[in-house]
Amino acid sequence: MPTPSATDESYAFPANGGSTADFNAICDSIIESAALPREKSQSLPSGSYVSPDFLNFEVNEIFRKEWISVAHVSQIPKSGDYLRVDMCGEPMLVTRGKDEVIRVLSRVCRHRGMDVMPSGSTPESGNQRVVLCPYHLWSYDLTGKLVGVPEMQEAEGFDRSEVCLHNYRSEIWEGFIFVTLNESLPPVAEKLGGLKDRFIGKWNWSEAELVWSQSWECDFNWKILLENFMEAYHHLGAHRETLEPFLPAKGCWTEPYDENFSVMHLPLRADMKEEILKTGDAGTTMIPFPGLEVEDYTEWWVYLGFPNFLIFNAPDRTYWYRLLPTGPETCTLLTTMIIDPSNKERDGYDALFRNEVEAAIKFHLEDMEVCSATQMGMRSAAYKPGRLSHLEEPIWHFQQYLTSVIERSRA
Repeated sequence: MPTPSATDESYAFPANGGSTADFNAICDSIIESAALPREKSQSLPSGSYVSPDFLNFEVNEIFRKEWISVAHVSQIPKSGDYLRVDMCGEPMLVTRGKDEVIRVLSRVCRHRGMDVMPSGSTPESGNQRVVLCPYHLWSYDLTGKLVGVPEMQEAEGFDRSEVCLHNYRSEIWEGFIFVTLNESLPPVAEKLGGLKDRFIGKWNWSEAELVWSQSWECDFNWKILLENFMEAYHHLGAHRETLEPFLPAKGCWTEPYDENFSVMHLPLRADMKEEILKTGDAGTTMIPFPGLEVEDYTEWWVYLGFPNFLIFNAPDRTYWYRLLPTGPETCTLLTTMIIDPSNKERDGYDALFRNEVEAAIKFHLEDMEVCSATQMGMRSAAYKPGRLSHLEEPIWHFQQYLTSVIERSRA
């Protein structure tokens, strides 16, 4: 059972973990599943959730070639603010410099390669003027420029002005900070523009504030969580006392497949929706995002921007997930809540906030329990792919995406 944690684990695969299933057979099986019509769709083979070879493929072909969301701008609001992020073997530092520019820098020192802000001895977030490598005290400013190098005067031809921390390609889209190792990838806005234009443009996440986050070390494959996140079918069981009473699984529906994203609608319970349309009152515990219409109050939404940009959206809050693999059967997860800043000016906000965080942790723990148990099933000789409900259509969408990645790699 995963537990909340303040730190992210480093990227490390178990020496003997996972399945011995043939890598190509796993890929072929995924392609076959994705080719089925939605009405005959089924889950993926166990190898895709336990194979070290398949995870290495995903890291190389997905996490090192796609746009990955790593932070929200409100997490580093002031000059000098930083966040540590470990992305599939890449130690990163998300910073806001004196020039107010947000950058994603490598934490690998240009001297001997040490992580300049190692886990355990460095806070996950904070504010500082320079980055000081604890090994030999080389120091860098928040643009990555080398500013201090003790005892290097006898290194012939050494020029500190030519040395800097690696600056990863990054972009800000709708308030979220994305990073990629792929210099030729089209901009984030080109990939997710349809999602903004059709669904989320009203929410103005750029002006919103991330007010809660929780880190989890998880004992299941990253896709187990992603698939669970995207479907409402499990409201019937896993969330029967938390989400199902007001977001009933029956009636949820999915937008047609798009090569860049998947969208599921979660309408409120019929009587709640009727009351909202009658009164115009959102009926939410927090102030809705400005600019929404009454119709926007009547449902929640689940968005997946391929490969792993996960949003659980409501009229008055947005839950964003940062999901990263750490091994064939493990991952790190950051769950967050983003709201309109006007909420913080309300009387009684602190008590309201505590209640909302408590409720969020409760339903997230429900997800963690079923995801851990599902991973256990992936190790069993008795497991075989099962048929999917129409309420799990986003899983079928994700299979289309995985197929596109496999075919791209084979081209």
